[in-house]
Amino acid sequence: MQLFPMTTVLDIWFYIRFDLRFTLLRAWRYVQPEMLKLISCIIFIELQKHLCSNNHPYHKFSTGNWDTLEVKPKEKGLDTRAELINFYDSHYSANLMQLAVYGKESLDNIQTLVESKFCDIKNVGRKHFSFPGHPCSSKDLQILVKAVPIKQGHTLRILWPITPNVRHYKEGPCRYVSHLIGHEGEGSLFYILKKLGWAMSLEAGEGDWSYDFSFFSVVIQLTDVGHEHMEDVVGLLFRYITLLQTSGTPKWIFDELLAICEMGFHYRDKSPPSNYVVNISSNMQIFPPEDWLIASSVPSKFSPDAIQKVLNELTTENVRIFWESKLFEGHTDLTEPWYGTSYCVEAVPPSIMQKWVENAPNEDLHLPKPNIFIPTDLSLKNVEEKTSFPCMLRKTLFSRLWYKPDTMFFTPKVFIKMDFHCPLSNSSPESSVHTDIFTRLLMDYLNDYAYDAEVAGLYYAVRPNDTGFQVTMVGYNDKMRTLLDTVIGKIADFEVKIDRFSVIKETITKGYENFKFQQPYQQAMYNCTLILEEQTWPWDEELAALSNLEARNLEDFLPRMLAKTFIECYFAGNIEPSEAESVVQHIEGILFNSSTSVCKSLPPSQHLTKRIVKLERGLRYYYPAMCLNQQDENSSLLHYIQIHQDDLKQNVLLQLLAVVAKQPAFHQLRSVEQLGYIALLRQRNDSGVRGLQFIIQSTVKDPSNLDARVEAFLKMFEVTLHEMPDAEFKSNVNALIDMKREKYKNIREESAFFWGEISQGTLKFDRKETEIAALEELKKEELIEFFDNHVKVGAPEKKILSIQIYGGLHSSEYEKIIHDAPPPHSHRITDIFSFRRSRPLYGSFKGGAGQMKL
Repeated sequence: MQLFPMTTVLDIWFYIRFDLRFTLLRAWRYVQPEMLKLISCIIFIELQKHLCSNNHPYHKFSTGNWDTLEVKPKEKGLDTRAELINFYDSHYSANLMQLAVYGKESLDNIQTLVESKFCDIKNVGRKHFSFPGHPCSSKDLQILVKAVPIKQGHTLRILWPITPNVRHYKEGPCRYVSHLIGHEGEGSLFYILKKLGWAMSLEAGEGDWSYDFSFFSVVIQLTDVGHEHMEDVVGLLFRYITLLQTSGTPKWIFDELLAICEMGFHYRDKSPPSNYVVNISSNMQIFPPEDWLIASSVPSKFSPDAIQKVLNELTTENVRIFWESKLFEGHTDLTEPWYGTSYCVEAVPPSIMQKWVENAPNEDLHLPKPNIFIPTDLSLKNVEEKTSFPCMLRKTLFSRLWYKPDTMFFTPKVFIKMDFHCPLSNSSPESSVHTDIFTRLLMDYLNDYAYDAEVAGLYYAVRPNDTGFQVTMVGYNDKMRTLLDTVIGKIADFEVKIDRFSVIKETITKGYENFKFQQPYQQAMYNCTLILEEQTWPWDEELAALSNLEARNLEDFLPRMLAKTFIECYFAGNIEPSEAESVVQHIEGILFNSSTSVCKSLPPSQHLTKRIVKLERGLRYYYPAMCLNQQDENSSLLHYIQIHQDDLKQNVLLQLLAVVAKQPAFHQLRSVEQLGYIALLRQRNDSGVRGLQFIIQSTVKDPSNLDARVEAFLKMFEVTLHEMPDAEFKSNVNALIDMKREKYKNIREESAFFWGEISQGTLKFDRKETEIAALEELKKEELIEFFDNHVKVGAPEKKILSIQIYGGLHSSEYEKIIHDAPPPHSHRITDIFSFRRSRPLYGSFKGGAGQMKL
C-alpha cells in the first residue's frame, strides 16, 4: 500500500478496522500488532539516524532523556537551562511563527482576540534556520544492516535519499511513484511476493523529510519463507523499479490520482479543530498562501520529468537496506546507544545487488489496470423522509435492516455495517481461532481486486466480533454495490487455499507470540476484560488451538458455523431506503435462498448476547499476575469500580463525576506523586455495565502500593467534592452539556453512536438529548450522594476489581502478595474462569422490556 500521513492512518484504523463493538479480547489481535509496529518503527528510525553522518542534526537523538539532557551536558560543562534560554533568544520571534485560529465567532472578533493574546510576542527579525545537505554521505549508502527487533517477525526496509517531494508538491512525483510501487493489485510487486508466499504486507512512500532532505522507503513484512529469499525480494523490487524507469510515465495514472485527490479534498470529512489548526499552521510554514488549505494533497501538474527524477534516484548505488529478524540474535556486533538495538553492517555494492536482480524469479510484473472503483456519480440522493434517528426498514428470518439517511453531512458517502451472528463462531478457543482465520483469509482473497476500492476512497473490512463476524464499508456510494456484491460472493463461495492458509496462520501465530510484549497497562486491561466478559478465551488457549489447526479443519468448520446465521444490518448516508432494502434482499438471495447456499436461518432461541460478570457489593476482588515480559521493569494497576447497568440518571452522574475527578486524579497521581507517565481516570462501559477505572503504570511503586495511592486519592477527593462551590459544580455540568451538544464531524462518528445502540440492544437513539435534559436538572447533592454510595472508600454499594501486573522490579512483592492472606473484605482471584463461573451475570438488553427483540 501507499504510505499515508500518521493522522490518516490512525483515522482509518480507528473508524474502519475497529469499531465500538470490538472488545479488547478481540481487538488486541489487530491493535497490538499495530502498536508493536509503531514501536518498532520508532526504534528503527533511531537506528537509521544513528547510521547517518555524525555532523548532521538528523543523526542526533530526538526524544531526550536524563542522560542527554543532564548527564552529558554537565560532562561538557553545559547548563541545559541556559542552553534552552539561549535557543529561545535565538529563534523565538514573531516573524518565524504562523498562527491559525478556528472558531464560530466573526472574523472581527477573532482578530480582536488574536491581537489581545499575541500582541506581546516580539518580532526581532530572526532568520529561518535550515540544515542543507543530506544526512547520508557516500559511506552511509550501499549497506545492509541486520538488526534484532523487539517482536517476532521479519521486516525488510529499503531506503533511498531523494529530492524532497515538497519542492515539487504541485507535481507530486512521490505520490505517483509510491502509488505504483505500493500497489497491491494484479501484476504489482506485492501481488507477486504474496503469490510466492514471501510477503505479508508492503508499504511504499516518502518517509522522514524536510525541505532540505528526504527518504523514500519500501517496507515489506516477510514470511518465514520470504526471509530465506531476501535477496530475491530485493531483486524483484529493483526489477519492478527498472520496469517503471523504462516504461515511461502514463498520464492516465496521473489523471486517476488527480481525480481521487480532488474528490478526497472536496469531500473530506471534518476533523477535530485542534488537528485542523495544527495542520494549517504547519502548511503556512511551507506553502504559499494560496495553497495553505490544499497544501500538497492535490497534485495539479503532470510532470514526467519530475517523476522520472525520483525513479532515477531509486538505484542500487543509492540504497540502504535494513533487515530485521529475531534470527539475527547472537550474530551481531554493534549496539545502537539509545534503544539498545543489536545490529551489524555489511557492504552491498551494486554488483552484488545486480546479481540479486538477475537471480530473482522471472515473474509477470506490470503496471496496474485502470481503477474501476473511481466514482463517476457524486450526486446526492433525494430522500423524502429525513429522519434524525435510524429506523427498522425490514426484518425477516435471515436479517434485520436499520436505515438512517444523511441529514447532516451532505456528501456522496455511505456507511454500512453488517453483523453476521453465528453462535458457533466463538463457542470455544478453537472456534474463535477458526473465525479469525476465516475473516483474514477473506480479506486476503479480496485484496487483489478490492485494493483499488480503498485507493478510490471506498474502505472495507471483515473482522471477527463477539457473536460472529462483521463486514464494514464506508466511502463513496457510487461503486459500493459492486464491492459489496464481491464481498458477499466471496463468503458464499469461500474455499480454503492451502498456501494462503499457511501464511495467515503464520501471521496470527506471530501475533500471539508477540502478546507478551504488550505494555503492563495493556495486559491489565486485557485481564480485566477476560474476568468480566462471559465466553471469552485466553490468548494462550487460542495459541494452543492454532498450533494444531489445519486447512481441512477450517473447511469442516465453516459450513457448520454458517448453518445458523442472522445478519444485523445498518445502512446510512447517501442511499435511498429502497436501495438499502434491495441490497439486503439480494444478499439474502445469495447466502440463504440459492440452491448452493450454506447459510441457514438462526432460530430466535439461539441468538447470542454478551453478558457481564456482576461483582459483589462491599467486596474488593484483586487479581495479581507477573508481567509476561520479565524484562519490562514497569508494573501496572487497573483499579475498577463497577457501579451500574445503563440508567439515565446514573449515567449522567457517573459522567459528571469523571469530568470533575479527571484533572485532580492526574494532578495528584502523576504530577505530585509522580507514580508514572501513565496515570489516568476514565469511565468504563462493558456492554452497558458502567463504572470508573484508574490506570497507572509505574516503576516507582508495586501494584499493591499503587492501589493504596488510589484509595488515598479518593479520600482527598471526597473532601474536594463536598467543598465544591456551586459555581464550579455548574461550570462542570455546562462543560459536559457542551460536549454532548457537539455535532458529529462525519458519517462515521454518527454511525458509530447509532450502531453502538443497535449492537447493545439499548436503542436509545435520543440518548444525548435525554442526558442533556437530565444534566440540566441535576443538583450537587445528588452527585455527592452518588459518590458516597458507590465510589468513596468504604462506600456501602462499592464493587472493586483490582488488576495488578507486577513488572521485573517488583517480583519479590508479587511473591509476597500471592502467599499472604487476603486483607479483610477482599478476595484474591486465583483462577479467572472458576471465578467467572461462580458469579452472577447482568442481564442483556437484547430481549428485555422496551429493548430490542431478538
